[in-house]
Amino acid sequence: MSKKDNLKKKAEACLAKKVDIPMSPLWHMGKAVKFGSDSNLKIMQEAIDYLTCKAQAKMEFNADDKEFLKELYEAFWWGGHYSGLKEAAQLANHYVNGNGVPLRINPEVYKTSKIVIATMSAMKLFIAERKNKRKPFTNIRCDHVEFRQSKYAAPLRRMNYMTEGKMKPSGVLEAAQKNHRLHKTDGHFYLDSFNLVINGGGIKTTWSVKSIYDFEPFEKKDYYTEIPLGDFKLILPDGLSEYMTRIGVAKVFHYSAEWQETWSAVQ
Repeated sequence: MSKKDNLKKKAEACLAKKVDIPMSPLWHMGKAVKFGSDSNLKIMQEAIDYLTCKAQAKMEFNADDKEFLKELYEAFWWGGHYSGLKEAAQLANHYVNGNGVPLRINPEVYKTSKIVIATMSAMKLFIAERKNKRKPFTNIRCDHVEFRQSKYAAPLRRMNYMTEGKMKPSGVLEAAQKNHRLHKTDGHFYLDSFNLVINGGGIKTTWSVKSIYDFEPFEKKDYYTEIPLGDFKLILPDGLSEYMTRIGVAKVFHYSAEWQETWSAVQ
């Protein structure tokens, strides 16, 4: 079967299960959360499933389809603030309203996490060692080859990924599964440091995390995001979120967080 015929077959399958696209996703999601309304959840899930099918079949999205997706992400802003996921809420809203402009977020979501605290401590020991050995240390990221191979990084790979987060062999940091605030903001990231020697021999470090808000397309991975709605979960395929950029509803953007620390490099 040719690619064209395959898409035609998918389109016919989508039309066979067409549903009305509901207005005001926030209202339906609120009903599901506050009153445990499975009928409102069903309305939302069926709409998402139908639009997912349309996206996979490369069918045209009308104005109602696009407005639903935009309002869905705007609803995440309200839900995120309500549930204490402010940074994730900010990112979701920026995806559909930020025009792709880079965004700076509150660094607290990173700097208070156990994996970041532990990585900062390990990196400072590594940086101090390099300073004392007169090796370059101005820019050190957590995936630096020598750092990953050092005794300082070894404990990071043994941390509990559920409650603390951990470092992957590649050097990327994984947010703790139970740290919902960070996990929903940035599940995997790199911690970077820019280090300057100050008077007295101390070091002023600017810590930063730089990430990109995007999603894998259907063609690559079959990932999905679970949106908690009280006792329910709304399933949103990442491929549909990515497809929103192709139909002009959303734009990929870079986001970052930054904070500073002054410390002694004496070992």
